[in-house]
Parts: sequence; C-alpha cells; structure tokens
Amino acid sequence: MTIKKEAAFHEAAHAVTAYYSKFHSIVLGIDLGDYGAGETFVSLSKSKCIENGKPPTAETAKDKEVSKELAVILCSGYVGELIAAETDPSLKPSRSSAGPDYQLAVQNLKAAGLRHKYDFHHDNARTFLESKWDVVNKLAEHLFSVKKESAENIIKFIENA
Repeated sequence: MTIKKEAAFHEAAHAVTAYYSKFHSIVLGIDLGDYGAGETFVSLSKSKCIENGKPPTAETAKDKEVSKELAVILCSGYVGELIAAETDPSLKPSRSSAGPDYQLAVQNLKAAGLRHKYDFHHDNARTFLESKWDVVNKLAEHLFSVKKESAENIIKFIENA
C-alpha cells in the first residue's frame, strides 16, 4: 500500500489542532498505514475540561463550546491538505478522505443542538492552522518519514517544534 503525503498533512493538522485545543487531547498514536490513509484519535481531556471550567463528564461532549471545538479539530484534516497543496502542487487534497471526519462533525454539532453546517468550523480550522503551519508542516514531514508515531512522541514533537 502506498502512503500518500497528503495523509501526513491531514493527520498532522488534526494532531496539532487537538494539542492546542481547550478541551481535547490526542489519545492514541498515528499510523499512516491504518485504513489506507491514517487516523488520529482525539478525546475529551479530563484535565483540560477542568482547567477550562467544564465538568469532565460524557455530557460535556454536547456542550456547545466543546462541540464547536471538536468540529474545528475534525475539519482541520482536510484543511491541512488544502493548505499544503497551496505550496506543493504535487499534492492532491481529497475531500472524500475527510468524509468520516465531516460526518462525525455534523453528528456532534446536531447532538449539541447547533447548526450542522461545518463551513464556519472549516474557516476556523484554516485560520488556526495558518497560525501554526510551521508546526503542522514539520510534524507532517516527520510522520511521512516514520509512518507511525506514538501519542507521547507526537506531543513531544509538537512541544519542541
């Protein structure tokens, strides 16, 4: 199976956005070979929720602020591909690869009683990623070279980038 560089940017964007988020954390490593494109696992962070005044319960996932943040994290993968392609014309972003991310974003927004159009969150993902692009780019290059990385090493990489 060929691993595409776009997958590295996609997963790096999710990871960086989750790392800097107020309520979510990276919980498992990234393996660019999983499902043919890779996958990043994020979850509500008990410590981040407490630090930001939210109870660390399952119900917090339906909180409007928390739900909007997760939508940005979920949209950031494809947005990362788009930004990378703006400077490297050999990259071909695939909206279909982000289908599960957008489906989960819509489901999560609906559960929180929010409009389930993700365009606003897509734009917020772009603004955030552009501000952290150096970190995303370095992490993507690293992930593409190693193909698989633990959550602990991803966090260390982001902190030292």
